Amino acid sequence: MRILASSSRARIVTASLVAAAAVVLAACSPAPGPGSGAAAGGASGTNAVADSAPGDITPYCPSEPTKVVFVKSAGGQVWAAIANAEFQAEAAKCPNIQASWYNGTSGVQGAIAATNSAVAQGAKALVVIADFGAAQLPSLRKAVQSGVTVVTTVSDGGAQKGTDVSDSLLWDVNAIGENQAKWLNEHVKTGKVAFLGGQPGAPSTETTFTAFKTALTKYAPGIQLVPDTWVPTNWDSAQKRRAVAGLLAQNGEYAAFVSDYGASDIGAAQAILDAKAKMPAFLNIGSSQGFVCTVKQNNIQWLGQDGSTRMTASALRIALADMQDKPSAEPNPYVLYTYADTAAGKMPDCDPSVSPDADLSSSLSVADLKKVLGG
Repeated sequence: MRILASSSRARIVTASLVAAAAVVLAACSPAPGPGSGAAAGGASGTNAVADSAPGDITPYCPSEPTKVVFVKSAGGQVWAAIANAEFQAEAAKCPNIQASWYNGTSGVQGAIAATNSAVAQGAKALVVIADFGAAQLPSLRKAVQSGVTVVTTVSDGGAQKGTDVSDSLLWDVNAIGENQAKWLNEHVKTGKVAFLGGQPGAPSTETTFTAFKTALTKYAPGIQLVPDTWVPTNWDSAQKRRAVAGLLAQNGEYAAFVSDYGASDIGAAQAILDAKAKMPAFLNIGSSQGFVCTVKQNNIQWLGQDGSTRMTASALRIALADMQDKPSAEPNPYVLYTYADTAAGKMPDCDPSVSPDADLSSSLSVADLKKVLGG
């Protein structure tokens, strides 16, 4: 299998993107949350003091030519393209790094083959989103045993640090869930909520949902979770539209919908409009300009926590630190920031000149997002 071509000086990330990203990443690195910081994970798991501030890759740039690969294997294709651009921009700050990525749609076997291929082609570090969970762990473990640094992000499939992977950088599901539950209790108060997730068994959805369900019980006693598990939608707008139509037909109106990929919540909102039902609140992560404009056009209550595409760059910095046995300053777990909160008057602009797929919570400029998404 050939890893998709994209060197650190290649066509997706231009020199201007790199310069812009350098400034933004330094300014916008997430603040450490509870349990984060040097003791929370990775090379950051040592007691040593990091050589840099969060967001600074410079101290970890390798002195010799080094191949690094980003592996993403299921769902959220636009999100993946932006996350890769963040990865490429960060890698390009180090002149000796050659970066590439695998964006697969062929299932778990494709993800495993991509990992094995990257190792065979001489990769020294892998940043992997383990979309297929435990099924990917043997290939990741084999890579680690071969001397490759492996850092999982967004989803780690239950990997054991030091055995299956070198380190893992996940978003702070407890903070996300607590923020959502408290917001629902304050602004929605009562009614039904459903959680819309990824493909069946998606580990990132499972961990995010579990934290949300726990927080809901503690902080929002008036909100009823219906159904009491998450609804698979493959993070796809059309599938969300069908799923929400089914939920409305079966359970009546909802007070809110929660999801771990807000870009495809456009489909959920359309299902509400199709049914001529009362528009519920939406609480999500991983948004898009299309959803921003949908919220504006339909006066939707919305809490958006975001910045998730930046995690690949942070994971790369952790990987490079680990390769050199240095501590990392990256906050771990990764704290998403409040991108939108209509109840607090915080609302991103709806910019019709930008692709509806663009996620402006990215560290990339609007101009660079247009390049990544083709307009």
